[in-house]
Amino acid sequence: MRIFGKRLRLLRERNNMSQRELAEKLGLSTMAISNYELGKREPDVDTIMKLARIFNVSVAYLLGEVDDPKKQPGEVKLIIHDEKVVKYVPVFSTSISAGNGIFPDSFYPLEYVPITRKDVDYVFNVEGDSMEPEIKNGGRILVKATTDINEGDMIVCLFHGMIYVKYYHKLDDDKIMLTSENKEYPPMVIDREEFIIIGKVVEINNPPKSEKFRKR
Repeated sequence: MRIFGKRLRLLRERNNMSQRELAEKLGLSTMAISNYELGKREPDVDTIMKLARIFNVSVAYLLGEVDDPKKQPGEVKLIIHDEKVVKYVPVFSTSISAGNGIFPDSFYPLEYVPITRKDVDYVFNVEGDSMEPEIKNGGRILVKATTDINEGDMIVCLFHGMIYVKYYHKLDDDKIMLTSENKEYPPMVIDREEFIIIGKVVEINNPPKSEKFRKR
């Protein structure tokens, strides 16, 4: 975070922007920006992505992974299309649970992949079978960073520090139900407290089926 803080301050000053002006663009307090620059506070993923867009640099540069502001490390293709790549997005080190939840003890970009659609902000690996057959164990999901969620959408969320991919259902103003594709997993009825939506799943990339060879 010390490298992040130094680079944030450098970028802000190069763009003749005050801490107050940057705070207003992010919807944060001036104190939050100061703490970021001093390395006293760690920004969330959404804030890091916004900063990268504001200063037109890569997330990897902000995090100190590369020294070239435009360079993207780990350019491994996730989707092969003929369309032009429109952006690079991070694949996070934390796998998402299609099961009983995974505590995201390490939550940082593992690599960056080229994406051909504009509505993708994050990529996550998936572990577990609660979303099978829709999402296979070991699959990857492409996620749009949004809180504009509709009934029945597949979402990535945090609840009590655990990260999940589930279907979203609003019961009332205080209660939410999260359901799985695999009916062996019962619905989760939860309070909105400590519930955070990371985004909506917009595409699923399952691992290829393993070929079985017949004995002759």
